[in-house]
Amino acid sequence: MDYDTVKKVILCDTNTKKYCLPLVEETFAGRVKLDVIEIGIGEVNKNIETVCDVWKSLLDLGLDRNSVIINLGGGVVTDLGGFAASTFNRGIDFINVPTTLLSQVDASVGAKTGIDFEGSKNQIGTFTNPKAVFIYEEFLNTLPPKEKLSGFAEVIKHALICDKVYWQQISSNGLYDNQNLATLIERSITIKQQIVQQDPLEQNIRKLLNFGHTIGHALESFSLQNDDTPLLHGECVAVGMICEAYIYYLKLG
Repeated sequence: MDYDTVKKVILCDTNTKKYCLPLVEETFAGRVKLDVIEIGIGEVNKNIETVCDVWKSLLDLGLDRNSVIINLGGGVVTDLGGFAASTFNRGIDFINVPTTLLSQVDASVGAKTGIDFEGSKNQIGTFTNPKAVFIYEEFLNTLPPKEKLSGFAEVIKHALICDKVYWQQISSNGLYDNQNLATLIERSITIKQQIVQQDPLEQNIRKLLNFGHTIGHALESFSLQNDDTPLLHGECVAVGMICEAYIYYLKLG
């Protein structure tokens, strides 16, 4: 499809509208008209109410089956935006432009879209591939340290489930700030794509990518409902990996 001639909308949250959207607009330099839909920040907004607001905005902006949504943000934006696109008019195209380390190495890749429902993570969603994923490393400079470390948990997961050499590389370099980010992003995406291509609908080997997520999702749901400052997804996955690895150790013993 020639996206130059169709209606385009950027979906972002309050943070990415402030810190990342100007970089996108600068790239287009006024050559393309971009309508913007803004949602709230964080996992607490990844719900059906927000999706309904997005659908209404798409209608108000006159999008049709030939339109495209550009999801500019972290995992919440790419998950929710992908779901909104995959269900609007029975499915329209979307493009992911991930702005966090977590979304660059994991959330924006793999065709999963979704929202949280009744206190449970990602209970409603689809398997729908974006038409493209564009990764711009400079977006990571807009993140606070806590968000960077949250994303690094998914990098660690990819290494632990699939690549001993990769694990030795990242563990020898220490935490996030000592890593070669371009190498990390490329290798993690490659690992995830190789697994997803073998099992796109998560019937078998793709379940490897859920390492840390069984306990992690439970912890994240609990934190969202009970904490004034909920734990980030990557923090919960990190705890989940430790717990699940320990359970495996006990079973082996």
